[in-house]
Amino acid sequence: MKNDIIQMHDTWLAVNSIVGCTNGCKYCFLQATGDNLAKPKVLINPTESLDKLFKSKYYNKTIPVCLLPNTDPFLNENNINYVKELINGLATKKVSNPLILITKCFIPDNFIAYLKDLQTKGMRFVIYLSYSGLGKKYEPNINYQDIESNFKRLHENNIPIIHYFRPFIPENSDPEKIKKILDFVSQYTNVSVTTGLALRKDFIDKIDFWDVTKTKKTECLKAISLWPEQAYNYLFENYTHKQNNFQTNTCALAETLKKPSPGYYGTVECQKYNHCSKEQRELCASFKDQNTDLKTRLNKLLVRLNINTDGMEVIIEDNGILIKNADIKAGDASYLTFALGCKVTIDKKREDDNVFNSSFTNSKYLIIK
Repeated sequence: MKNDIIQMHDTWLAVNSIVGCTNGCKYCFLQATGDNLAKPKVLINPTESLDKLFKSKYYNKTIPVCLLPNTDPFLNENNINYVKELINGLATKKVSNPLILITKCFIPDNFIAYLKDLQTKGMRFVIYLSYSGLGKKYEPNINYQDIESNFKRLHENNIPIIHYFRPFIPENSDPEKIKKILDFVSQYTNVSVTTGLALRKDFIDKIDFWDVTKTKKTECLKAISLWPEQAYNYLFENYTHKQNNFQTNTCALAETLKKPSPGYYGTVECQKYNHCSKEQRELCASFKDQNTDLKTRLNKLLVRLNINTDGMEVIIEDNGILIKNADIKAGDASYLTFALGCKVTIDKKREDDNVFNSSFTNSKYLIIK
């Protein structure tokens, strides 16, 4: 997959200026390019990265920015120094964007102190801690005590945490195992994001631990993600745990930031897949009531994105906008959702748009019995 330095994802704008990781997780998308067991490569320097960020057609001051999701920012000292330079540059610009870091590695105490100091000056951070319960068979180079320590120390320093509970495969789908992990993380954060196994055509053939990726390859590549039925039922059919549990990452981040989730209130995701707080639902409901004049605003944004609207069909529904027959990428739909505060879905993903499927691309979950 071509590496775009700045890429619009479902939940944030990603800065991908380092690629590569030595953690060796068996489900990692970096297998597509052989970078899942590779020393991180610096593609451009931090100053150039930020220049590209601010010049991106997708950038605005409200969209969260995720730093270095194509590596682990805390994998080694070089990564840590690089991400610190990025943050220093963003601090100099006095950005208001929430800044996202995702890790399975140990976060040094001095870095936590650094984030805490910047928080007192108005910057916003959310740390995603991946904690799946899969073990060394699937995550061979991960130290789980380090992750547990991260939860405790970030919490003690009032740094917001989201628990990334992913991916679910048969080995970690037992309800008792799920409950045990949720019991632990709920001491430090009230928000978990739970996802199945997400796949793309450029690395599905590297997955050797779940036969369904071979026997139902076409269905797998059409799905948002694969879900073992046992885990799916526990988390979305019969969920009773106190932990706020989300399948929509954007909504999990909104709950953590105490902001309305752009575009999701009243959707299928909101009603079926997201277990958020009562206060969050009320916040999102009040935000939706203020969302007016969608078609005029959409047309202006399509011009800004330089999207050809010839033959395009726009259907404004109660819970979002569906765009048909248009040359729009999944990232465009995500950006439009943020900008409009109303969920925008495209009828199908472009053939050359090698991103993960999502509800933006009109995809569904594949439940495996």
